[in-house]
Amino acid sequence: MSEQKNKTELLAPAGSISGLKAALTAGADAVYLAGKRFGARAFAANFDEQSLKWARRVTRSLQRKLYITLNTLVFENEQKLLKETLDFYEILQPDALIVQDLGIAAELRRRKSKIPIHLSTQATWFGQGGIKQLKELGITRVILPRETTAQEIEHLVKSCPFEIEVFVHGAMCYSISGRCFWSISLGTRSGNRGTCAQPCRKEYMTSKDKKGTFLFSPKDLRLIEEVGDLTKIGVTSLKIEGRMKSPEYVYQVVSEYRKALDEGTFEQNELSEVFSRASGKGFYRGIPQAQNWKTGKTSGREGVLTAITTGKTNDGLTELLIKAPLKAGDGLFWVINGIKAGARITYIKPDKKRKDCLWVRGLPRDLGAKVELRRTSKAVESYHETMWNKDWERLPIDLFWSGYDQTPLAVEAIINEHKLRLESEELLHPALNTGLKDGPLQDKFAVLGDLYRAGRHVSTMLGDRLHLSAGALKKLKRSLVEAISKLDQLPPPQKRPFPVITAAPDYSEHFENKNVKSEVYLKIFNNKFPFEKELPADKFIIPWFSDKEKAARKIDPQKITYWLPPIFNHEQMVSIQKELKGLKKGEFRCFGWEGFALAEMFSNLTFVFDWCFNVCNLSALDYIRKQRLDAVLSKEWAEDSIPDSLVAIRTGRAWNPLVSYTRFPNALQPGITATNSHNDNFFMMNLGNGCEGMFLKDKPASLNMRKNVSYQIDVAIADNENPTQVFENLNRMLG
Repeated sequence: MSEQKNKTELLAPAGSISGLKAALTAGADAVYLAGKRFGARAFAANFDEQSLKWARRVTRSLQRKLYITLNTLVFENEQKLLKETLDFYEILQPDALIVQDLGIAAELRRRKSKIPIHLSTQATWFGQGGIKQLKELGITRVILPRETTAQEIEHLVKSCPFEIEVFVHGAMCYSISGRCFWSISLGTRSGNRGTCAQPCRKEYMTSKDKKGTFLFSPKDLRLIEEVGDLTKIGVTSLKIEGRMKSPEYVYQVVSEYRKALDEGTFEQNELSEVFSRASGKGFYRGIPQAQNWKTGKTSGREGVLTAITTGKTNDGLTELLIKAPLKAGDGLFWVINGIKAGARITYIKPDKKRKDCLWVRGLPRDLGAKVELRRTSKAVESYHETMWNKDWERLPIDLFWSGYDQTPLAVEAIINEHKLRLESEELLHPALNTGLKDGPLQDKFAVLGDLYRAGRHVSTMLGDRLHLSAGALKKLKRSLVEAISKLDQLPPPQKRPFPVITAAPDYSEHFENKNVKSEVYLKIFNNKFPFEKELPADKFIIPWFSDKEKAARKIDPQKITYWLPPIFNHEQMVSIQKELKGLKKGEFRCFGWEGFALAEMFSNLTFVFDWCFNVCNLSALDYIRKQRLDAVLSKEWAEDSIPDSLVAIRTGRAWNPLVSYTRFPNALQPGITATNSHNDNFFMMNLGNGCEGMFLKDKPASLNMRKNVSYQIDVAIADNENPTQVFENLNRMLG
């Protein structure tokens, strides 16, 4: 195992047991993984309870950190499963839980858990609000969105009271972390629930160019050259993405970042070959240029041109013209008639006549000639066999020995903060030759069953030249292993209060209130809408940043609410504070955590978290309301699963659903629409502060709103739509 020299943590993904072994043998200081529930990579192998216990033993044995992800939204009907999961984690005691859902954090606080909590990148915390609330909830570390720039990172490291973790390598999402509703808008798979269908990686045609292209596919993130800078500014942890990647990928990437941290050296080629999608700096140096952030002709691995088939085969071998070094174990792919396929080379034989040719096994015999073969992954030494030490899977236990002539041999240990003491049935007596403390104890108690091993043997309280029979030692060892196993299944003593909290939280104040009026809120994303008095909306939510005075003149002032643009950095926060200062009243929809800070600064104004804040359970809603704010329920919270009597603003099906918030610029030009293979059409619109929204150009047949319930309906009008026609259709539906 490599020795970690740098205090900055290197955090690696572990999507499986093999991936965890790869990460640790490569030198990761910590690993993050998921159980079978509530992890944002639902299609990874992940860990059941037994393998989680194994991972906990291994990381403790190697003195590495174990972080478990609970980074999905959790619905109200899943609260029983959540509590069962948290009960298990209280016993397991990982080094931290990574959470997205505000409701999970509130539940952990309610049960007085002492497990550290890290705020997931999915929670979309850009640092401009909620600091007091996060501290109150027990958050110790924040994982910044991938869209955070170096300047913004440095400001947060210096100004906020949390450890800061940043992504340095791996896939980028087109949408802002935790603000993607693209996949769920097209089907049943949710990016906020770990089952994203990755629509941003698909081909699209535009209304301008009918040829399919990858309009929204970002390059992977690669910041290995910036490791030194991130360390200097005080970032706590450097995170590598890849729980869906192979163990070979994890091993190679972690190895290179380990060298970059400890020695300042690395091999870019090794990173390129282990997974060969185009890469870049993401947002690190600022908002990327429009022509620089996309992958280009493909959204997957580009591959390194390694060989070309000659068309010759012999005895199951295929002849290749070599363009790059090739080894047995390398993975190759090829494309024939637009169809991509791949295989792994299992055997290589040099050509006796031509040095630039090899004969290989592992490829189909019917490939033909002049087929380009590109490497997708390099062969990596089988570290599972050559580097992994089975003894690491046994948790080390320090044993304290005591006893004198004619007393029992006593052994003490501390397991999960529980004290253990056992005594032998026989009494110690003088040894003829070597005493117990001179070797026999270390030999006989080195391995403690399949799960544990001795760490230190402390025998200062054991007399010299004392002996005990082999049978007595064997019996004492058996009792010791049994006692350790039982205590290891218990939570530490000070964590025990959580099981006795059996009463459910009282959410009664959020339910039926006969004095609450059912209302329709119409949220307008642009000013092309013909505001008419006869449109049956109780309130209009119009953009604050874009020609708001002109739009407001068309509406009854009593019906106006504003939506604020997303706020990503300190400068934008200061700017909005200046604009709001001096207002005597007003109501505002907020994109994210800045709502907490604005509510504290302007007590005379009303702030409501918009549906993109992802409130999906009563625990989250209750916490927000106790902070004297409110929230529109998330679109992810299915209408048919929301209690009828819950008093809250819900989201009616949008006229043109907003499916993505992004900081990537100019994916689509104004007036241009994009179409996928299922004929879904999309257009984009500026949402302020360098944020763009993507909208699904979809018109519902009806809004199907329940009686006695308030709804918010979002409306965006594409450049080629007729505002008057939109007005007439909406008026008919709402009426």
